[in-house]
Amino acid sequence: MARAIGADETLSPGLVGALWDAFAPIADFIKLAGVYGEGPSGDVPDDAPLQLRLLDVSGRRPGAR
Repeated sequence: MARAIGADETLSPGLVGALWDAFAPIADFIKLAGVYGEGPSGDVPDDAPLQLRLLDVSGRRPGAR
């Protein structure tokens, strides 16, 4: 929604960290199970910002419009 109205898309760093801790260990399962769309794209580098990696692992493509 934030993108749609031109607002700041930055998520709380604490929330992002907590969710990453839960999602990262099951990233391969997420992709296989189709739980979150297509799951991780495999295109986001390990040194990308954590929010970007979290969105990608959960099937979101942050740069896509």
